Amino acid sequence: MHIVVIGLGEVGRHLIGTLESEGHDIAVVDQNPAAVQACEEQHDVMVLVGYGASQQVLDNAGVKRADLVVAVTDQDEVNLVAAATAKALGAKKTVARVQSADWTSRDVGVEYGFLGIDVLVNPHVLLAQELALIARSHGAIDVLELAEHQVELVQVELKDSNRLAGRTLSKLRQSLPSETLVAAVVRRGELFVPGGGDVLMAGDRVYLMGRTGQMEQVQDLFTRVREARAVCIAGGTVVGEAFARALVRVGIETMMIVPTTARAEALAATLDKVTVVMGDGKNLEFLGEEQIGKYDLFAAMYADDQDNLLAGLLARKAGARRTAALVHRPKYADIYRQLGIDIVLSPRQICSESILRHCRTTSLDAVRVLEEGQAEVFEIVAPARARAVGIPLGRLKPPRGVLIGAILRADRSGVGREREVVVPGGEDVIQGGDTVIVLATREARPQVARLFQDRGA
Repeated sequence: MHIVVIGLGEVGRHLIGTLESEGHDIAVVDQNPAAVQACEEQHDVMVLVGYGASQQVLDNAGVKRADLVVAVTDQDEVNLVAAATAKALGAKKTVARVQSADWTSRDVGVEYGFLGIDVLVNPHVLLAQELALIARSHGAIDVLELAEHQVELVQVELKDSNRLAGRTLSKLRQSLPSETLVAAVVRRGELFVPGGGDVLMAGDRVYLMGRTGQMEQVQDLFTRVREARAVCIAGGTVVGEAFARALVRVGIETMMIVPTTARAEALAATLDKVTVVMGDGKNLEFLGEEQIGKYDLFAAMYADDQDNLLAGLLARKAGARRTAALVHRPKYADIYRQLGIDIVLSPRQICSESILRHCRTTSLDAVRVLEEGQAEVFEIVAPARARAVGIPLGRLKPPRGVLIGAILRADRSGVGREREVVVPGGEDVIQGGDTVIVLATREARPQVARLFQDRGA
């Protein structure tokens, strides 16, 4: 594929690294000569210094023959004009990032066809939606809905005091609710798909997968946290506003702390059922006056990472039961967790993951990238002649680093009824047309592709 990436910020650099590793022909455009030079030194790509929305620059980057154009500069208008122009010039597919609420629906993180652009991604809305799922969970630090909302992948942290620490996975399975399983473990920053002999250790972050109705019960084995009934949001940013809207829709009591009078008045006028106060969420005395200790979740949603870290730590000192913080540099996420922030989310990481899902050209449809690309989660429609079809999973023996987490049975009735979800064991069989949820490490991705390749094509 010939891919043009416009913008060399965090998202652009992450996309280039991932796409280059997959063997694509990449052209990169940015106005900053130093950023372009650094990219040229680190990657085997074509580079251009120039304005990304210029027709001449886009022509020079080869958008007329481009299979994909991705516009991810820090300016929404540049991204929109660049993607729309590239589409008009002949690019097969265009994707643009926007960060303002002016360009997408307030409640929709991904839109299609706006101004002729194939995909419009608003990471702030996507992040707000994800954080709302976490707030409603029983102690999860990340939640992903799969298989038409019938399957969930949740991440929990195993604390020192938890009785599951020190147990082998084979023994743990006896305690897990039916239709749930341990999908992956992150230990000291490294993700692996565990086997029955692996032992869970305090400090592990554990990915659990299962039928949606069972996930609260399995989370209760790892945590003692109830769903949030009252949430405080510090910061009047776009993502904070989107998060407040998401919480109100599900009936959660919500307060916003906003630093300026003008912004506070604007939000109070547009956010129904949200208590908006003007103040400093980084002031311990103020947090005490606002009785932060009564809130189940305190979410620091400022534009600056240091402000988010400070606000989160002070909120914990003020008695908030759980804390969440935005981090715009994902590499710092583990440091935030070590310092005591419970939930750490990055809009740039969520944006990169969302865009990468629209960049894939194989039959593998990645719905989530885990741990900075160490693993991916796929929803794969199994071809009737794939090697994975028709063999009990116990005999199929998926390769190391691969977990088949759920099977969404194809509707063969022709009446469009709700499809059966199976969290499989060794005797279960994948059938042609089933949608299969697969978690696989980066190294195992090619093997997953071979398992589900249509041998009759």
